[in-house]
Amino acid sequence: MIEKEVTVETADGPMAVAIRHPDGGGPFPVVVVFHDGPGLRADIHDVARRVAAAGYYAVLPDLYHRIGPTIAFDMAGIAQGPGSPEFERLMAAVGSLDDDEVLADTAALLAVTAEDPAAGDGVKAAIGFCVGARLMFRLLAADTDGFAAGAAMHPSFCVTDEPDSPHRSVGDIAADLFVGFGAADTLAPLALNEPLRDELARARATVEIYDGADHGFMFPNLPAYDEQAATASWDRTLELFRRVLV
Repeated sequence: MIEKEVTVETADGPMAVAIRHPDGGGPFPVVVVFHDGPGLRADIHDVARRVAAAGYYAVLPDLYHRIGPTIAFDMAGIAQGPGSPEFERLMAAVGSLDDDEVLADTAALLAVTAEDPAAGDGVKAAIGFCVGARLMFRLLAADTDGFAAGAAMHPSFCVTDEPDSPHRSVGDIAADLFVGFGAADTLAPLALNEPLRDELARARATVEIYDGADHGFMFPNLPAYDEQAATASWDRTLELFRRVLV
């Protein structure tokens, strides 16, 4: 596997991007990976590697580059929950993400990867977790031609009372989607995400709800890791990519 780190210049400064793809010349279909709230760390880099191992050109941008290069969080501190300094720091970082800025960042990174012969120039996919799921929905709603598939696990911050709430455009996404929810998600409960699930029913989406799975069930280094839910989600995601990314 080829692993490299590049710096992409955005309108707001340099952004670190991790690139993973199979050995050989390619080209390989491009998959954008949007990290969750805790940002770049071993678990999310492992996601990019797994995507690459399946035959794709994975690009993983540092969405927090505006508040610091590859910032890190103390996961034990986050686990203390609301009110703890590290949890509040995490929420502040999540709150700093502007959807339009992330879409502009994504356009900038795709312009750079387009110069790499290993990156395919056909339809693309995206995968996101937690707040990254919200950004995945925004991306696919905005780019109706370039992206043909998207996957989201334990989506959060997708439903608001605002007229432009992220969930409101999900039903109009033309791409094929897979979305995995945890039935026991304490950060983004099923009831809170009901409007999102209603919109997904209008889309070309496969939705699965995993009994007993809490927020963060995809990541082995989190206490909420649920092997059954994670395995099923990976199976559905890679099945979708194999079907669409041709």
